[in-house]
Amino acid sequence: MLNRKTPKRLVSKTVAILIVLIMITCDSALAGKLFTMDAASFSQRGGLIYQEIFFLIQRDRLKFDQAVDGYEAEFQITVNVIVGDSTLSTTSWQIVDRALKLEDIKPTQKLPDLVAFNLVPGSYTIEGHVLDLKSEANYTEILKLDLTSFPEAELAISDIVLAMKLQKGGEGSKFYKNGFLVIPNPERIYGTDMDMLYYYVELYNLQPSDADYFVERTILDDAKQLVSRLPQKTRQKVGASLVEVDGFSLETLNSGTYYLQLKVTDSETEQSASAMAKFFIYRPDDFKDEGGVITRTGPTPLETVIRSYNEAELETAIAELKMLVSEGDWRLVEGLNEEGKRQYVINYWNERDPQPMTAVNEYRLVFEKRKRQAIDKYSIWDTPGWKTNRGRVWIVYGTPDDVEYHPHDPSTRSYEIWFYDSLEGGVQFVFVDRNGFGDYRLVHSSKKGELYRSNWFEEEAMIRKQ
Repeated sequence: MLNRKTPKRLVSKTVAILIVLIMITCDSALAGKLFTMDAASFSQRGGLIYQEIFFLIQRDRLKFDQAVDGYEAEFQITVNVIVGDSTLSTTSWQIVDRALKLEDIKPTQKLPDLVAFNLVPGSYTIEGHVLDLKSEANYTEILKLDLTSFPEAELAISDIVLAMKLQKGGEGSKFYKNGFLVIPNPERIYGTDMDMLYYYVELYNLQPSDADYFVERTILDDAKQLVSRLPQKTRQKVGASLVEVDGFSLETLNSGTYYLQLKVTDSETEQSASAMAKFFIYRPDDFKDEGGVITRTGPTPLETVIRSYNEAELETAIAELKMLVSEGDWRLVEGLNEEGKRQYVINYWNERDPQPMTAVNEYRLVFEKRKRQAIDKYSIWDTPGWKTNRGRVWIVYGTPDDVEYHPHDPSTRSYEIWFYDSLEGGVQFVFVDRNGFGDYRLVHSSKKGELYRSNWFEEEAMIRKQ
């Protein structure tokens, strides 16, 4: 059995503040996300699964405040392991990141992290939360895992860890794995600034002998059709459980969705085992002609990102559309299967791209900017700001031209009136804090298609005396 670090115990705990020591610089086609989460499963003693959860934090999305020596960001990562309706464990830790100057913080800088658990086979929901302790903005990602036990006697292979950095050594680092420093790439996006794909995988139950084992490596396209075969590897067996690491150049592949497939064969027993991992390539130059003019020769960058969404991310993308589409269109979306919903999301954003020949979707960028603002301004308790009533209006209609703030007094609840002067000759939205906890609900609007209640003040704002 390969060496394992002690995983997090399945209890609620908070780990002391750490200083970020590793930072990766890489380009990305993802926009509007504070972090990305991924996972990989490995065999553990006693029939358990050694489950690693990976994080990649977007550094420039953190709030940096001035400190004694430069600037400082502080955030908390929380992982909930959920079975059914029960939370099996909650693990939290806090991280401090420091920069000498704000200009040193770039959009291409990422902060990797990971946590591991020993789990029995079964179905799990992994909730990852990142709380920016400076801005108090809270972000959530969800993974669905169906874990099956690894064979105890037959040749088996772990999940493939796609990495952005891999090298010998690194002992003492949380990214150290059986003799190698492996920095995972949860985004799984490669391209111009990251043209090497590294991978780490574990092999189990090789039969001890002088015979070799073989590793076949193929690249498949989005339809899982063969794109290329990498040179086959012939390895000498030095134990029953081994690590397989390598890397290869992606420079010949265009922007799109791909799969790396590894097939391992034990020449002694002729048993085989295989694993597959999806990855994505985005190169802005793929969308330019020889004169530097942007053209379309393949999927849009945004389409590449949406194709990468897991089930939970797709659910979020669909939930975003609920605030943007008509009731009739929403009923249509609800009736689609997973692939239909994915294609609907792609079509929705592509059809509204004001400059389809550019490498970015400006309409989507505006949406993401407003969504981030809504999260920062209106998040409350466990509800992200974009899911609140004020957040929805902010995202759909933008920044109001004026806001009247009416604080709580003995006769009225707290309420706000937002004014949009350029919409339909001037409209207003009224939000009331019904319970006094800061959760403002939309109770009236003069905007066509929105909730209209002429008696909103008497019914919602006034406090009735008993």
